[in-house]
Amino acid sequence: MTVALAQDGSFGFAIQQEKGTYMAPTTWLPVTGAGESVQLQHNYVTLDMADSGAYETNYFSTGTWGQGRVIVPLVPGSLTSLLSWIQSRDGDGQGKWASVLIDCVHHVKKLRDAKVRTATFQFSKSAPVTCTLEIAGLSMSAGTTASPNMPVAAPYIYHEASVELATAGGELADDVNCEAITIRIDTMLEECAEGMRLAADDEPQQLYNTAGCRVRGSFSRDFVDSAVYDDFAAGDEAALSISLSRGASSALLSLPRLLYLHDGLSLPGSNTQRLIETVQFAALASTDGKTAPIIMS
Repeated sequence: MTVALAQDGSFGFAIQQEKGTYMAPTTWLPVTGAGESVQLQHNYVTLDMADSGAYETNYFSTGTWGQGRVIVPLVPGSLTSLLSWIQSRDGDGQGKWASVLIDCVHHVKKLRDAKVRTATFQFSKSAPVTCTLEIAGLSMSAGTTASPNMPVAAPYIYHEASVELATAGGELADDVNCEAITIRIDTMLEECAEGMRLAADDEPQQLYNTAGCRVRGSFSRDFVDSAVYDDFAAGDEAALSISLSRGASSALLSLPRLLYLHDGLSLPGSNTQRLIETVQFAALASTDGKTAPIIMS
């Protein structure tokens, strides 16, 4: 089987040294498929003025900003800044600002003071590993075409991943039976409209992370044993670790505490199909709140 991965554009970003100062991208990743929807948001309120007849005749702006989705593959050697942008917080619990440039061939989108709203990692057998980023930026404008320094390595493929699962209260151990894994990180970013202040440029002035991240996910597993279902039925915690490695490059997603919320184990409906269990989970922080529910490196 051949898996085609078409590049439809480029996604570049740089972690800003300070809010309000645009920086040229230092990390570039390809944008694949139809996975880009970052748009300028004009937010108008139209008015029907009673003295002007029965039509809407007036309007005012409640703010302008940029937000949307972009899907990028995970590429060896190009993940340090991406993972840092998603998970790092300062002493006040606030995420990092970044400058973003998205080249969509016929149009270049430029964002300043952008944060990650959600990051969803998708691992599926025989497919590239991807991350869907929902981003929001205080400022968005038309950019100019750059000369992106695109990675030359191919994206990670799921069969390069080493999956470890802890069951029955034990330690992490290799598990080759997970066929698809989804991990969604919600950075608890407030809506852009909440950051509006009186300003001549009509842009939000703040974009706060209102809490530590929330992590949910799911996986599909070949039902070769009842270890996962037994933990679900007993209400016992588990743990999950996914490591990607190729040559000198590696990446790790570690979830030290999992609570299974649902285990959709059922008969396949045919004696020619395999039994697959689909499990939904919540990832929890340490009980003292000092260790995040997911650690990425």
